[in-house]
Amino acid sequence: HAYRPRRVSRAPVPPVGRLPVPWAAALLAVTVPRGSSSPLALWGTPVIAAAASRLGLAAVRGRSFPAGAGAGGRLAVRGLLNYALYLGIAAIALRHLSAGMGAVLASTIPLLLAAAGYAFLGERLSGVRLAGLAIAFVSVVIVMWSRTSSSDQPGAMLLILLANVFYAAGTILFKRWHPIEHASVLNGVQFLAAGVAVLVPSFLFEPLSTVKLSASFLAAMAYLLFAVSLGAMSIWFYLLRQGEATRASSYFFLNPIFGLFLGALLLAEPVHALDIAGTLGVALGIYTVQRP
Repeated sequence: HAYRPRRVSRAPVPPVGRLPVPWAAALLAVTVPRGSSSPLALWGTPVIAAAASRLGLAAVRGRSFPAGAGAGGRLAVRGLLNYALYLGIAAIALRHLSAGMGAVLASTIPLLLAAAGYAFLGERLSGVRLAGLAIAFVSVVIVMWSRTSSSDQPGAMLLILLANVFYAAGTILFKRWHPIEHASVLNGVQFLAAGVAVLVPSFLFEPLSTVKLSASFLAAMAYLLFAVSLGAMSIWFYLLRQGEATRASSYFFLNPIFGLFLGALLLAEPVHALDIAGTLGVALGIYTVQRP
């Protein structure tokens, strides 16, 4: 199961249509139980549970754990960047942003990774690929801009952008360090480092009285554990191991689109003709990035 560096094929990254669904619905999972939990506790608890399940499974199956402090430290750093800093900061910032603004800001991740992949990984950044990224991003802005709010706080917007930088840094380090550990060990160690980093400040600064075992809180916890922590993140690392970071990250443009239709399905939110046009634009942009 070791990852061996190899020349990246020009064939498209295998399409994994299941990735955007859990990521899009994660926004609902974080924001729906606002009155039942503080944001760090809501995110940190399922991450620790995911770490325990992953590491326990790895131990039962006899997987090799990181050899030495250096290998374990690299996994811990990626866990802090991808989970603790990115998702922890986003969970706090989303409490002060509309869903539309959150989606627009989150869609800058593929643009950041395209620039970082070109600068640090030597990935090709052709005019066609840039055009695809631009088409998808503009389409997201067109769809979600009407769903922004005048109450969106500038400080929260900056936090989301900062979180995106941490996520891009974690992704670049993943590609540069070429982890050889099995996926269960890889994710387990990262979850453990992130869970500790998120729950410690939660215990220090968030009153435990805010945690209420309501139905919405338990449902959000279960979703963040199984669909996001154990599901979506595993798919994401699979995509990164199979191809370029720029191409894999283009699927992020689907997150707000899936979130839009999930909102219509679960919360009876309206869908307009412009939304359909924007969805087609996102599909065109992703196809342009992914094509050989």
